[in-house]
Amino acid sequence: MTTFLQQAVRRGLYLLVIAALTLTACENDSLLSPEPPAEDLFTNYVALGNSITAGFQSDGINGQTQQASYAVLLAQQMGTSFTVPELNLPGCPPPLTNPLTGERVGGPDAPECALRATPPPRRINNTAVPGAAVLDALSNLDMESNANTLTTLILGGRTQVERAAEVNPTFASVWLGNNDVLGAALSGVVTPDNVTSPDVFQQRYSAVLDQLEAAGAEGGVLVGVADVTQVPHLSPGAAYFGAEQQGALPPTFQVDASCAPAALGGVGEETLVPFGYGFGELLTAAQGGTEVTLNCGADARVLSAEELTSLGTAVASYNAIIEEEATTRGWAYYSPNPTFAQLRAAGDIPLFPDVQNPTALFGPIFSLDGVHPSSTAHELVAEEIADAIDATYGTSLSP
Repeated sequence: MTTFLQQAVRRGLYLLVIAALTLTACENDSLLSPEPPAEDLFTNYVALGNSITAGFQSDGINGQTQQASYAVLLAQQMGTSFTVPELNLPGCPPPLTNPLTGERVGGPDAPECALRATPPPRRINNTAVPGAAVLDALSNLDMESNANTLTTLILGGRTQVERAAEVNPTFASVWLGNNDVLGAALSGVVTPDNVTSPDVFQQRYSAVLDQLEAAGAEGGVLVGVADVTQVPHLSPGAAYFGAEQQGALPPTFQVDASCAPAALGGVGEETLVPFGYGFGELLTAAQGGTEVTLNCGADARVLSAEELTSLGTAVASYNAIIEEEATTRGWAYYSPNPTFAQLRAAGDIPLFPDVQNPTALFGPIFSLDGVHPSSTAHELVAEEIADAIDATYGTSLSP
C-alpha cells in the first residue's frame, strides 16, 4: 500500500519537474520553435556583424527590416530558433521612403528612435549592430570603438561576443570588416587614419573567433568584406558628366571636363563621387540657386584612382585574412564580391541613381541609401551562404 509519505514524495517530485520545465521554457527561447533544428550543428546559431547582418536598410532599421536579414533567413533554412532584438516601428531611425526628399517611414512627426519592442528577449541570436567594425565585437569602450545608441539598445551594455556566448553557440556566422574601410569610401577621403591596417585587423578578427570557439561554437561561416567601391552610393565622375550632357542636372550644376571619360581627356572613369557629396551637397545647393561645379581632378571629396587602389588593397588584404582563418579553423567561407560584380555587370546595380524612380533609386539589389542590400539581395546572400555551409559541412540546408 502506498503510504501518505510516498504520495507526498511523488507529488513533490512531480511539482519539481514541472517547475524545472517551466523555468527552462522561460530561459530558453528555442523551446518556442515549432520545429527542431535540422542539424545538431545548428542547435544554437548566432550571427555577429554590422548593419547588413542587423537588417539595416534605406538608412534605417525596424522590426520589418530586421526580419528580412539574411541571418534570419539562414536560421529558417537551418530549422532552428533565432531571436532578434526587434525595434519598434517606425524604426531607429525610420528607413527612408524617398532619399531625394528625405521622407521616412512614419512621416515627419515620427520619433527619431522608437526603441526596443517589449518585453525584450533574455537572450538574442542576432547580435549584429549597425556601425560595428571588427573591434566593436570585442569592446564598446575602446577609444576607437564605434559604439552608438543601437549598441546599447541591441546589446544592453554587452559586446557582441558576450551576447553570443550567452546563447551557448554551436554555430556562428561572422560578417565583420566592412566598416573598417567603408567610412573612408563614403566620405570621399581615404587616409591611414580611417582605414584599419591589415595587421590590426587580423589581431582583432582572430580574437573574435577565438572567443566564439571558447564559448562553444563548433563551426561557422565567415563572410568576406564587400568591395566598398562597388556600392551604387558611389558613382563614376563620368556618369555625372553624361548626366549634364543629357540635361539631367540643373543649369546651376556644372560638371568640369575632368569628369569626362578618358576618350575625351578626362578621369571620370577612374574616379567615384559619393552620393552624399554629389547629391546631398552639390545638387542640393544647385537646386537652391547656388552655382556649383564638380571637379573630378581637384575636389577633395571625389575618390581618386589612387584612393580607389588603396581601398581595393585593404579589402583584398582583409579577405585574405578571413579566408585563411576559415581554412585554418575548418569553417566555411563566402565572398559576396563575385555575385555583386555579376549583378553590376548585368545592370542590376546602376552606375548612377535613377532620379526618375526615387522608390528604386539604386536598383533592385540595394536599398534607398545605396549602401545596404535590399531584401531581395538578402535572400540571394542567404542562399549562397547556405551553399557554402553545405559544401564545407556536408549539410543539406533547404532553400
